[in-house]
Amino acid sequence: MGSARLFGTFAIAAVSAAAIACSPTEQGVTQAQTGDPVIVMSEGACDQTCPIYDMTLHPDGTYALNGVKFVKTTGVSEGQLGTDAWKAAETALTEVSFWTLPANQTSNASENCHRGTPTVNVTWRTDAGKQKTIAYTAGCGGPEMRTVIGALRQALSFDKLVWTDERFAPDGSR
Repeated sequence: MGSARLFGTFAIAAVSAAAIACSPTEQGVTQAQTGDPVIVMSEGACDQTCPIYDMTLHPDGTYALNGVKFVKTTGVSEGQLGTDAWKAAETALTEVSFWTLPANQTSNASENCHRGTPTVNVTWRTDAGKQKTIAYTAGCGGPEMRTVIGALRQALSFDKLVWTDERFAPDGSR
């Protein structure tokens, strides 16, 4: 009976060790200021008229939006999206295991990227100061970033606050 119990304990320990060894580790995580959690999404220029903006969301649903070019409104604006926006953004990041994804998913790290697409930077900083930024160019990373960008756009009310059907000249002159 004693050797069976010992074997069972050993088997549990071995399975636990294997699970830990096979679980993905966090990548690119830094320690930043505490007490100021944010989720930030910034989209940059592309070969056409992609929206260029930065948006910062806080847990209480307040946001700051800096519309730069090819957006509904240029300049800095602030508003309130509600706490559900934060919950949706945080859920989207958690579901794709944000902390374990590669921090550099751009043409600097991969040769198989789509040309002419914008780079999107996504930063998540927790209340405890755990922080990470992922730089992503379409086609460079896995499907996780495509998924999370769509979910973040929805949580951040991209269609209402950023996107416009207005036609722009590629040089930004309107």
